[in-house]
Amino acid sequence: AMAMLVTVLHCLCGLPSLPNLSAHTLLGSGLSLLLVFRTNSAYQRFQEGRKIWNDILDLSRDIALSVAVYRQEAGAQKSRIIIKLVQAFPYAMQRHVRAKSPANARMHERLERLLEELHEARGDSLGGQEAALRNMTGAQARNRPLSIIGRLLRAIRSIDDVGTSFTNRERVWLLSMVNQLSHTVGRCERLVQTPVPLSYAHHTSRFVSIWCFTLSLALVKTLRWGTAPVVFFVTWALFGILEIGHIIEDPFRRSIDLTPICEA
Repeated sequence: AMAMLVTVLHCLCGLPSLPNLSAHTLLGSGLSLLLVFRTNSAYQRFQEGRKIWNDILDLSRDIALSVAVYRQEAGAQKSRIIIKLVQAFPYAMQRHVRAKSPANARMHERLERLLEELHEARGDSLGGQEAALRNMTGAQARNRPLSIIGRLLRAIRSIDDVGTSFTNRERVWLLSMVNQLSHTVGRCERLVQTPVPLSYAHHTSRFVSIWCFTLSLALVKTLRWGTAPVVFFVTWALFGILEIGHIIEDPFRRSIDLTPICEA
């Protein structure tokens, strides 16, 4: 709209234009570097988020498969509890990293169903953990992923030695995988709690807006009626790059679909 208005005023009313494109050429180099740094920093956050959830998927599968191998030694009830906890972890993690976004009814329903199955399966196998498991399903659990990690550690530790087939060596191996899974909680929280500084994002947006807003004044003398289409294309391209950076800088809420990973 601004480009069309400038074109009409210049061609019909003699509105003066900028003498040349020198200012936009000089500022264009700085603007390009700013957009590149902005997009690269956002893409690094996207890549880190994708790697974290790939680790969650791999570790969850490894723990579930390992417990299935030692099902006879651990007992059917304890094995079922551990597997249910592993299944619930990704859903709890998804809810944890999307705490400020609108509630996902399907994800919440799936998580509650898994926790209910865990409540039914636990029986007396975990002894003194009954109250803790009951609290995990309540509203007082502020960090459900870490709560699930704690239950997993205690459940694995409670498995008794069975000859040479399940000893302290296998127990430590399983516990080490659970500890690796717990590290993903902190890595996700680091991305969520340390977003791209707002001053950096705001300055980039203002710079692009001013540059595009005044571009028509520099082009209208040369392009005349062709100014509006050219300015429209340039504005679309630059603001498109800027919007891509805004979307991928928050990987857990806007760019990565976590539900298929949880269901896998």
